[in-house]
Amino acid sequence: MASITIRKLDEQTKARLRVRAAHRKRSMEDEARNILRVALADEAAVPHNLAEAIQRRFRPLGGVELSLPVREPMREPPLGKLEVVSDFLPGPEDLVFRDEGVKVTLALSKRSVEFFKNQAEKHNTQYQRMIRRLLDAYAEHHSRTPAAGSKRTHKRAA
Repeated sequence: MASITIRKLDEQTKARLRVRAAHRKRSMEDEARNILRVALADEAAVPHNLAEAIQRRFRPLGGVELSLPVREPMREPPLGKLEVVSDFLPGPEDLVFRDEGVKVTLALSKRSVEFFKNQAEKHNTQYQRMIRRLLDAYAEHHSRTPAAGSKRTHKRAA
């Protein structure tokens, strides 16, 4: 058996333990052991589940049979005025990325890259994807427009 020593026990608690032990015809040591045993046994019996605690609390009162009320059938919710919307989503075949990708290395200005990075963060996408789509749109636009010659003039090296 293990032993413990309790220090700094106030005089009032010690006096109450002595009186309680005398009423039960026990020694103070035996009464302290019994108090600890009972207190810790009650703590161990406390269920961790709220439903179990409630059930244990009311079990001595007996069970009760409750009659369930008859329920109405479920009603249709009011929908109001409906409007048929034509299918506007692309078909699965239109979602396939058909263009073959070609990897290239570009030297871009720091200002341009920072712009695309900031915009990509705002729109939750990749900045490289935004640059690719911009270049694709540019190429698509200029491939449809007949080339009438460049408006820029180039200086030739002399």
